[in-house]
Amino acid sequence: MSTTGNLTFLVAERTRAAHEQAESKPFITGLLAGSGSVRCYVSLIGALLPVYQALESQMRCNNDDASIALFDHRRLDRSARICADLRGFGQDPEGTVVNPATRRYVESVESAAASPQRLLAHHYTRYLGDLAGGQAIARSVMTHYDVNPDLLSFYDFSDLGDVVHYRRRYKSLLDLVPWSAGEKQEFVDEVVRAFELNSSLFEELEGKGEPADVRTNLRGLFRAERAHSPR
Repeated sequence: MSTTGNLTFLVAERTRAAHEQAESKPFITGLLAGSGSVRCYVSLIGALLPVYQALESQMRCNNDDASIALFDHRRLDRSARICADLRGFGQDPEGTVVNPATRRYVESVESAAASPQRLLAHHYTRYLGDLAGGQAIARSVMTHYDVNPDLLSFYDFSDLGDVVHYRRRYKSLLDLVPWSAGEKQEFVDEVVRAFELNSSLFEELEGKGEPADVRTNLRGLFRAERAHSPR
């Protein structure tokens, strides 16, 4: 594959199969379709919390690199919001056990910090996904499981203003970063890896069913889940 053209176009082309594989996993399709539960959603954000903590930490530690600094915006940070949402669901963020798939994801983010291209690949995959498909997840959770929007601050990017404009600007800036063909390839390969890590995480959550590793306040969850409780 040539990496001399528009980078965001190349990423979309090269990662399409991995992207489609991740978003077609039963765990996430069920959550979106309404056949999941509030517990499923809470297990998802609990599993993602360490990933965001690692990503935010590595971005701050490496923003002396010009390309990292260009995209390292604190308004994108999600970990504090996820913690607030988990507490709203009656859970202690500090008490969440880290699943193997999450651990592998965190290790990959930490390893990627050795290269600006690889680290930004994870940044691109997570945050642009949150600004697009993540919004569909939030709408589905509100619609199907009757969850109050106050418990979905994870997907609230109102601090950014027009999120469509922000996504376009992000992609435009990415296309302007003066990376070599080899550096672009490194970025693309790591985006594929990020989608594969997401697929593994969804598979693990699906396999667990009711997430025994999540410290659940049942009263809070039953109140939020109401008629959608599987019990």
